[in-house]
Amino acid sequence: MPDPTIVFKNAFKNLLTKDSLVTEKTESVLLTHFSPTLDSINYWFLQKSVNLFGEAFVKTIALEKNGIGSTEVGIEIIKDYWAKNGIDRSALNIIDGSGLSPANRVTTNALVTVLQFAKKQDWYSSFYNALPEQNGIKMKSGYIGGVRSYSGYIRSRSGADYTFSFIVNNFDGSAGTVREKMWKLLDILK
Repeated sequence: MPDPTIVFKNAFKNLLTKDSLVTEKTESVLLTHFSPTLDSINYWFLQKSVNLFGEAFVKTIALEKNGIGSTEVGIEIIKDYWAKNGIDRSALNIIDGSGLSPANRVTTNALVTVLQFAKKQDWYSSFYNALPEQNGIKMKSGYIGGVRSYSGYIRSRSGADYTFSFIVNNFDGSAGTVREKMWKLLDILK
């Protein structure tokens, strides 16, 4: 369907007109629904990996910056943004906003650069609070067929702050076993 919004609008208008709920020349607001705040959306995106939110973020970036709410346009805008902020475009092979495509590839250096950039922003505390806490560490996990990753922040007992990211590819064994080994390594930094 080339323009589902127009099709829906016309069908809905015809239904209301048929039932005499509105006249042809009257336009009325039937409902106004406000989106949750960006902080709230980001919180659930990070906490529960709501992949639909990731797709919506990418398309909204494209719509706001270019007037076209497409994944491809959003990804190009994101790559351009990070290229201007120290990340080589080749370090970001992004296919979708959800992170579910097996073709997605982001280097650990790029992830650490993003996390360190975030620390310098006025919205950092909101971002930091939205990160899940796992194994006593504020970090986001990633997992897809044979790949497990963690990126985040650790404060050691001595007070040193670390920003980290690491990815294990093509591992043998269960994802749970790999997770335990990764957490043991991260425990060394605590």
